[in-house]
Amino acid sequence: MTDMNVPTGSAGPGGPKPPTVVPAALLLGLAAVLIVVVLIKPSMPQWLKLSIALLAVLVVIALLVYAAILFRDNMRRGRR
Repeated sequence: MTDMNVPTGSAGPGGPKPPTVVPAALLLGLAAVLIVVVLIKPSMPQWLKLSIALLAVLVVIALLVYAAILFRDNMRRGRR
């Protein structure tokens, strides 16, 4: 008999927990906001636009690094 409160395929009480996607969603949202701010071109100094664009690139790189870490961790779990 199975426990009806636990969906099939989910980790049980002693199993590994699935990774959270909250950091990735926050990074993606932040990058989107920064990119939109640069694209709508409000009246701001050129150095500020350049700084915002550079920050957006860094956020996207952080998102890619986080995705690579999640991928690596999931591959390790799959091998066991």
